[in-house]
Amino acid sequence: MDFEIRKLKADDYDQLLDLLNTTFTKASNRPHDFLRSLPKMWIRDDVHMGYHTGAFENERLVGVVGCYPLSVKIGDTSLLFATTGNVATHPDYEGRGIFNALFSKVMEELDSMEADAARLTGARQRYGRFGYEPAGISYEVVINANNRIKYFNDAGADVDFVEIKREDADVLAFCDYLSRKAEFFVERSSEENFRDIYLGLCCKSATPYVALKKGIPIGYLAVAGNNSILELRYISLDYFIPIVCAWQRRINAAVKFKLAPHMHGELRLISPAAEAISVSSPSHFKIMSYDRIANALIKLKKANEPLPCGELVIGIEGYGCISLYVTNSRAGCTRTDKEPDITINRATATRLLFGHLPPSAVIPITNPLISSWLPLPFSWNTLDYV
Repeated sequence: MDFEIRKLKADDYDQLLDLLNTTFTKASNRPHDFLRSLPKMWIRDDVHMGYHTGAFENERLVGVVGCYPLSVKIGDTSLLFATTGNVATHPDYEGRGIFNALFSKVMEELDSMEADAARLTGARQRYGRFGYEPAGISYEVVINANNRIKYFNDAGADVDFVEIKREDADVLAFCDYLSRKAEFFVERSSEENFRDIYLGLCCKSATPYVALKKGIPIGYLAVAGNNSILELRYISLDYFIPIVCAWQRRINAAVKFKLAPHMHGELRLISPAAEAISVSSPSHFKIMSYDRIANALIKLKKANEPLPCGELVIGIEGYGCISLYVTNSRAGCTRTDKEPDITINRATATRLLFGHLPPSAVIPITNPLISSWLPLPFSWNTLDYV
């Protein structure tokens, strides 16, 4: 393959934008506007462009793969994830090995940055061989006017919404504060007057709004196409239903939003009134640190529900053994040299530990702790792409 492969620089900004828009528009047969759908990415400097590895022929960018590091907090645990995405080969250059060469480079980059996991969206048959598996749980909830009126009456009648603008630093600081209160969140930079926070809330062509009660902020939401809430935060659980109902009343149409599996309080409040609840995997993940991620998530699970005490040792081929444990006061996961209770390959381990299916749909159950503890409450907010 006679191409130069290198990291992109600020001067490659226009070529990158053109390649992504051209390639994705042709592949999907509908227009794509990456400047609008992923605004956080489009900073014309070496840092933001340097998240991309490109293939060049005579200085023309003909293929690209992005790799975007993301700091994640689960409870008191800090982890490093990365999005691998914006994978594109110019239609005139398909079938020449560019994708494999670029993606192999990104796999090396994930190793060098010591990422705990990487995520992407895309076709399983294309990325499964690199170790990506569907994982995580998202509950998509639908509430229409009849649901709201029957179950919640006038909830949220005193809640108003004001669109958040780039210059609203105080409101964006409030959004940053609420985001960091979550038990599972991706850290967004507050530098340059909360630029990344604002642009993150505008990803996927979303529009952010602050929710006000008697002029006082009580939460915020980012909405795409009016009826799809992509992110929703509030100062306390008491404001969850009022904000949802107020937005449904505002748009006068069914509203949908997603909840993570550890959000038991929200699910208890909304599930009796939901028109529909569907379960899906939010993304595909390549897990590099099974023990570190499982350690954070089993702690999160114990904090939200009672778990039977015990120990479960899982052998993961090509990785080693991990020990999940729960006592009356603690829960966690560590690497171990103990004999495994079960031994599975890495793809099965991802589905069993972090997937969206019951364990019995993944492996035959030989230990009751498997069904009691797994899957762990793994999820993802898809606004956190770059």
